[in-house]
Amino acid sequence: MREDTLHGVLERHAKLRGDRLAIITETSRWTYGALNEKANQLGRYLRDRGVQPGDRVAVLCRNDEWFALAFFALLKIGAVVVPTNVRLTAHELEQLFTRHHVTGVIYHESLADGLPNCDLRHSYGVYDACEKALSFPGTDLSVARSPKEPCELLFTSGTTGRPKGALFNHERILNTARAIAAEFRVTEKDVWLHLMPLTHAAPLNTFFMSGLVAGTGHVIGDFSPDTFLRWIERERTTLTFAAPVAYLLAARQLADAAYRLDSMRLYAYGGGPLPAASYEQVRDAFQSQAFYQVYGLTESGPNGIFLRPEEHATKAGSIGKTPVRNMKLRVVTADGADAATGEYGEILLAGNSLMLGYDNDPAETNHVLRDGWLYTGDIAYRDEDGYVYIVDRKKDVIITGGVNVYPREVEEALARHPAVMESCVVGVPHPVWGETVKACVVLRTQVTEAELRQHVRAYLADFKCPRIYEFLSELPRNANGKVLKQRLKAL
Repeated sequence: MREDTLHGVLERHAKLRGDRLAIITETSRWTYGALNEKANQLGRYLRDRGVQPGDRVAVLCRNDEWFALAFFALLKIGAVVVPTNVRLTAHELEQLFTRHHVTGVIYHESLADGLPNCDLRHSYGVYDACEKALSFPGTDLSVARSPKEPCELLFTSGTTGRPKGALFNHERILNTARAIAAEFRVTEKDVWLHLMPLTHAAPLNTFFMSGLVAGTGHVIGDFSPDTFLRWIERERTTLTFAAPVAYLLAARQLADAAYRLDSMRLYAYGGGPLPAASYEQVRDAFQSQAFYQVYGLTESGPNGIFLRPEEHATKAGSIGKTPVRNMKLRVVTADGADAATGEYGEILLAGNSLMLGYDNDPAETNHVLRDGWLYTGDIAYRDEDGYVYIVDRKKDVIITGGVNVYPREVEEALARHPAVMESCVVGVPHPVWGETVKACVVLRTQVTEAELRQHVRAYLADFKCPRIYEFLSELPRNANGKVLKQRLKAL
């Protein structure tokens, strides 16, 4: 039984523990044996319809069992899976499919009206395809593919520009998954809760796949504060990953209702900062200190570094000190030297889970991948204990009157006010200073702009203090929970 491919790992579980629950959703409970059999049938159907090894096929399905089934079926016949955000418009899908030579799509029938108007050789509704696949054998296929050949094309978040396609092979995804499974001590007794979109790198490659290699159960669905807490209570889940805003919203829900959460042994969060004050609110609401900050980019697997629960007491807000076991991390200045304690520099990552490169973009690939290191574009510093703190993205630094202002520093100051639930700080054009500082704020309780101005002045130099405040009911985000800063700048 081969275990050097993702579908090979599934096949091994189907043989050794086929009756163990693999997929749990609102409508299905599939064992590893059933998932593998269904994937074999669907794979044979797709191959019979002409899908070839190396074909790029998008999966446009909701966060459910059908996404997982289509994903593994395509891998089994050697296709390159292209997980695709269901919130994209037909125009956006057409651009992505054309740019990245996508030749087919497997879609959830409820999304049929939003399909792009472009030339695709293969287009299948997942319900219909699975129904027709029932007449095909469910035994394992034997399509010879190297674990070093591309098997997945993931799109970056594209919060400030056009998404890029990061290519991965089985080997690099499994390196990410096995490292995380080891770091988090994931075993077949665990049950992962996946409510962040599986079309994104961390939910899919880091957390779903770490559960796959360990043989865990996977609860899959869409996020809301209530469903998040109900799934934990109902299925006695043990592990989860979510964006910081998901925990903040669930914490608000916990203030109004009680849920049984004692099965949980690990809450991972990433994709954005959780300042110290916000962490304390979440910790108290969940009555748990089992929180891990995880940091990585789509381009790194995503894999990188994490902050352990016991480190949050004194280092909340940091991304950690020790990289994941298969990774290395540096903070370097513009001349390539390691930054001194407290000195700002760019985070570089190296390891065996980095992407193969950007699809159809050798120039950008060569720009970010140099001498085995991924240049992340994240500006950070190390404190006197070696812990890394992200200041901001290079592209997000605000230059006002020739002076750099790092938005995250301002957001940390705002988070110290008890009325502030979350904030996002951006630079907007100014006729004299070039840019000025604007704070977009979501409140937990009422507070005046004057009170917030006075509050931040206690923590920040005057040139860093926001000159413009925008109060919102929520921050605009993409499907992975990352804030869309360009939209805030336009408000």
